[in-house]
Amino acid sequence: MTQGADTSGFLEAQISGRFAIDRSDLAPPLPDKIAIEINNSCNHKCYFCPNPIMTRARTVMDGAMVLRILDDAHRSGIGEVSFYSGGEPFLNKGLADYVATAKRIGFSYVYLSTNGGKAVSPRLEPVLRAGLDSLKFSVNAGTRETYARVHGVDEFDTVIENIARVSEHRRRNNPAMKLFVSFVETDLNRGTFADLELRVGALVDEVIRYPFIVIGTPLGRRDESADNARPSIGYQDVDRGIPLNHQRTSLPCYQLWSYLNVTVEGWLSACCSDFNADLVVGSLHGNTLLEAWHSQEFQELRQRHLEGQTKGTLCHGCVAQKDKPYRPINIHLTEMPITAESDPASGRKV
Repeated sequence: MTQGADTSGFLEAQISGRFAIDRSDLAPPLPDKIAIEINNSCNHKCYFCPNPIMTRARTVMDGAMVLRILDDAHRSGIGEVSFYSGGEPFLNKGLADYVATAKRIGFSYVYLSTNGGKAVSPRLEPVLRAGLDSLKFSVNAGTRETYARVHGVDEFDTVIENIARVSEHRRRNNPAMKLFVSFVETDLNRGTFADLELRVGALVDEVIRYPFIVIGTPLGRRDESADNARPSIGYQDVDRGIPLNHQRTSLPCYQLWSYLNVTVEGWLSACCSDFNADLVVGSLHGNTLLEAWHSQEFQELRQRHLEGQTKGTLCHGCVAQKDKPYRPINIHLTEMPITAESDPASGRKV
């Protein structure tokens, strides 16, 4: 990991802080951070990511829903907001407006994670000018050839150029802005992290390497011949001996107490990697964030985690790091009719 002088291990500290929480209260206070999935599509096809095989409809969040959630979150005392989760946030044309609105109403920290590819390029400047506090590029290879295999697209040079663009922008306009690069290590890119550090280390505050792990939606095995000869990946590739991986798969899961994940449909999910809405625990159609956070459904799932009773849910396979049968929970929440009075997040096709 490379660390910049101003942020010295910022991401590492953020990761450690996720686990240092009280996990005993079934109706805990709202977290200080909220993640709003304004878009669930992606222009890349990273072979370790479930997005390419996601079964949900690919949409963007309705603008009125985004603004209502921002207002509710700010009034509830939440200070930090990110506009990403399962997809590439820059694919939503309203991103710059949402960042500007979040800053205008008083959020102290607005941040994003992006693949930084060609689709992102023309929208970088407006988002930066809107007042973004932090941007992380997900770059999962240190060479162009390896990048194309991991990401499924040949955009390595474009991404490096965009990192340099953002670095220069903040030097000239916003020195306080944080800039990071992350790298998920797998057998396909192992040995190229040092190459990535050499290319971007001087441009950003921190380059961090994450060990691969399956969290939430399982990847399933893919037909190698039909996927550019990229190897399949899944539970069998996870190193459970790595302390971070052990922490991420221990019960009760930290996310149920520290993550406020709003899906593009306007639901609250218990997991940031719940790509197919199998862990919906609340709805924002007619409910506030606090009501959804304290819903009976969410409290019941927290209770199951405290008792170690996750069998039959998406959580069970994640904790065991094995293929385990599961079914979506709380289907009644995702099947509830959406009315005008509930300020619907009907979504628009990307």
